[in-house]
Amino acid sequence: MNDSTPQTPSTATAQDTAQDAARPSAPDVAGVRVAVIGAGNMGGPVVRSFLAAGVRSEDLQITNSTAASSDRAAQELGASSATRAEALEGADVVVLGVKPYQILDLAAEIGDQLPEGALVISLAAGTTLDRIEAALPDGAVVFRAMPNTPISVGEGAVGLMRGSAVTDQQHELVRALFSRAGVVVDITEEQVHAFIGAAGSLSAFVFAIIEAMTDEAVRLGLKRDLADSLVQQTVRGAATMLLESGMHAAVAKNGVSSPGGTTVQGLAALEREGVRSGVAAAMAAAAETSREMSKG
Repeated sequence: MNDSTPQTPSTATAQDTAQDAARPSAPDVAGVRVAVIGAGNMGGPVVRSFLAAGVRSEDLQITNSTAASSDRAAQELGASSATRAEALEGADVVVLGVKPYQILDLAAEIGDQLPEGALVISLAAGTTLDRIEAALPDGAVVFRAMPNTPISVGEGAVGLMRGSAVTDQQHELVRALFSRAGVVVDITEEQVHAFIGAAGSLSAFVFAIIEAMTDEAVRLGLKRDLADSLVQQTVRGAATMLLESGMHAAVAKNGVSSPGGTTVQGLAALEREGVRSGVAAAMAAAAETSREMSKG
């Protein structure tokens, strides 16, 4: 068999198993102490993902802007709440989940409280690694992580960027923390802008499209709960079909399109209404905004 011969599913599975066995085992995250400063729209899903990966609830401490907010988030997410000082004391990993405009001030504020050797993970778009490193003590270990909200159910994507002081062992630990997020990819800070368009912000665009499809199904005569379930299941099934088969989206689309049938008429309407160009414009706008934010 030459190199160009396609793999059968059984061959691919056997090779994948052999490759997995050859890789070093992932670090055990049980016992890793995590402080999350800002468990909101993005920090919250990160908390869920870390807990799913094996971080113990008592070792994952949330500190929000108020004690009441910290308690509510901890109860909802199944973690613990603490003051900022309590959360930072002895932390192995510190997640900065605040808004981008707050990130550098927060980094400067916690510098003196940061335990030696602690890993800092910023979730903020637009603020570069070198600017975060400059706000922290010399030699601080800094990552940037760009997750999307579906990581909260293990079906998301995370773009991971490593700072100048990160070791391979520390990199593997952070990947292990995100191991139940869905897909974790290593990217550069130049690639992060495209990642935000293709994954980070994309879930919101998909939600908007699902909302539009559901509303139209109701207009066409379906009850809303039925419309919800049909649209969501179909979107989920279409994505799963592509992921599991490896089929190109265009091939899958053509497989549903009979000559003169309902699907081709609907696809023609999509093209007339500019849906393809609208989606492209939305992704490009998100990427460009990320690029502008990174200029500081």
